[in-house]
Amino acid sequence: MTATEAEAAAPTPPAPQQPGADQKPNEAAEEAAEPQEAPPEQPQNAWEAAQELLEHVPESFASQGYLFAGGSPRFGRDLVGGDQHTVSGGEVHGDVVTGHKTTIFQIDYQLGSAFGTPLHSSGEIPGIELTALAKVFQEGPVFDQALDVLREHRVLILTGHADSGRRSAGLMLLHRLGARRIRNLDPDISPAAMLTGVERAGGYLLADYMTSRARPLRRPDLDRLRETLSKQDGYLVITAVRSSTFRDLPVVDWQPPPPRDVLTAHLNVLLSDQSAVHVDELLALEPVESFLARTRAIRELAEFAVPLSECSPQEAEHPALTDFGRGVIQEQVGRWFGDAEIPLREKAFLLSLAVFDHAPYALTAELSDQLFRRLETIATPYQKEGIPPFGNSIEGRLALARAELTEENEQTPWGPVPQRMASFSDPRTSHTLLRETWTSHPSARPAILAWLNALATDARALVRTRVASTVALLASVDLTSAMSRLLGPWSESKDFRLCLQAANSLVLAYYAGTAAVPRILRDWCEDDHDRRRWTAIRGYALLGHLLPGQALEAITMAAGRLAEDEFDDLLGAVSPDEHTDDDEHPDRYQALGLVEAAELLLLSAEGPQALAAMVSWLSESVQLRHLALTTFLTAAQRTEDTAVATGRPLMLGWYTQSPRPDPSGPITITVLPTPEQPPCVRALLVTMWRSALADRDYRSSALNVMRDWLLSSVEQPETEAELTELFDDLAVTARDRERLDHLIRTVHDSRQPSPPSSG
Repeated sequence: MTATEAEAAAPTPPAPQQPGADQKPNEAAEEAAEPQEAPPEQPQNAWEAAQELLEHVPESFASQGYLFAGGSPRFGRDLVGGDQHTVSGGEVHGDVVTGHKTTIFQIDYQLGSAFGTPLHSSGEIPGIELTALAKVFQEGPVFDQALDVLREHRVLILTGHADSGRRSAGLMLLHRLGARRIRNLDPDISPAAMLTGVERAGGYLLADYMTSRARPLRRPDLDRLRETLSKQDGYLVITAVRSSTFRDLPVVDWQPPPPRDVLTAHLNVLLSDQSAVHVDELLALEPVESFLARTRAIRELAEFAVPLSECSPQEAEHPALTDFGRGVIQEQVGRWFGDAEIPLREKAFLLSLAVFDHAPYALTAELSDQLFRRLETIATPYQKEGIPPFGNSIEGRLALARAELTEENEQTPWGPVPQRMASFSDPRTSHTLLRETWTSHPSARPAILAWLNALATDARALVRTRVASTVALLASVDLTSAMSRLLGPWSESKDFRLCLQAANSLVLAYYAGTAAVPRILRDWCEDDHDRRRWTAIRGYALLGHLLPGQALEAITMAAGRLAEDEFDDLLGAVSPDEHTDDDEHPDRYQALGLVEAAELLLLSAEGPQALAAMVSWLSESVQLRHLALTTFLTAAQRTEDTAVATGRPLMLGWYTQSPRPDPSGPITITVLPTPEQPPCVRALLVTMWRSALADRDYRSSALNVMRDWLLSSVEQPETEAELTELFDDLAVTARDRERLDHLIRTVHDSRQPSPPSSG
């Protein structure tokens, strides 16, 4: 069954705006415990929404090259490129983690001992493996400490991450103490039966031992093992993950050696006939520096040494090295989801971390449990286990995810707040993990869809933005499914938050390389559904600087569908405080969306083209004239520092940087500018100002904006000089001069201190 067929067979999750009638009682209770907010009656302002999107978009978009830099996105390319890399040839030395082995023995321990049967299996580690390992092994910062503990206690518990090389360290510790024969013990044994019935050897390695409350490793067990080992003159190393159950036992936390040292050692073995200078040249290659900059497993360093040893430092490009990291990530993701020993809750955490990479750990963990509940409903629909609130280890989780925890400040509306941020060591992991889950595990789709739907209207901007970026990634992988299951329903929702999510997701999908986005926006702009048209216009608000011609055409067409009075009183209503009567103005939000889209386009790098179009609208339909003047006066209120209300107006800067026009009369623009004939921005601005001041409906608003510009010139001589120059261009008639002189006198008088009271 293909992924598409499996998806079609899977149950469709309920739409987010309609609570599911088939919701499980415990799920309903969990969601009821959270405060439920009513959907907002008004959409979020486009300017604020754009700032939130830019602030919270995941860093992995930047690492993949999907930046909001005004350039064209890369079309026809996969996020990871689908490249696979398999290491073949040569020898690989180091840890190879293949998951835990569980063996169940159906014998009684006492009976087994009576008949001379070993209580558990063991085998001698080949001497050739020890010899090869000794050539490349690097001791690391705690090797001497571990050696002293093992020599004193004869038993050592070596804890650490599974990929830290702890098994190799255990073998070398035993080898350093003179153990020439080392037996590998099966970890599925109780502490009371360790070494019982095992053939004698100088050293024993019990790798990946799993302790639990049912069979804890206690001090009496260690004393018995020490007594047995003393009689045999042997040593035992137990490797395990960090655990509080090892308290008061001889434990050393293994710290791996620097990755560069490990890679150098493997290269020296593989290039035994080459000079040290050649090895240094290989290590100085840019792909190698990039590879070593991320936290790497010992096994991966050993694998990477093989293709590196076959490269030449004189080559301009090294595709084998560049593609190696992608293949490693792909392989790791496959092991995560293919390993039945990894609990479902931890797999949900991996997915949540992929969505909230470089976000607060507490948020990632909280939302991962919500995803786990939905996945659990698919895995065991008639049986649910509780979630232990204090049962998991942060360190263990991050080690499994190959992630790291950093102390950083999270930017909030109330200022920076210290947070512990969880991030994948390799930023490409999040995209690979999400893509692999969506395409290779379609049975998980219903849970993921329901989870994303629930988070799409979250009160936190970070959560909403990450949902949008995730849906964008899914759309770039499987556009058909994303459109039918998420983007389509969102775009026609009665909840404006979901319409905004659809627009944001499409914008990010365009940056991720989905070439169909412009066509989708164009089709939605002509749709009969008013919310879908609003969604398309919001999409153009964010993508207009990349598609200026299409955006202006769509805005012009959408404005023609509205009634003339829909643009009345919209000036300054970018974030309306009062609810508008939808029965009286059914398309008011459509008009407001057009103003916001045109404003963002006007304030973008394509502002001159947008300004020229608005001048042409002045002589066209009533709707377009209202749209042009409303957009112009709204954008005129923006300053260079949006946090300071009295900052220098943006448009004033445009005006002074453009050549002076001929003030003989109004300027008529009938053709949009071309690269060969760029528009005169100053002339266009003067035309818009003259039109606004001459229009009876907009004169008062235009004078208010002028008053704000005058107030912003306080203690700014350069701004005051620029305004004087602008007023000279605007004062064409005697009536113009009288109006502007009155405005200047009014503002000047308001600055004067009040006379002292006579009383």
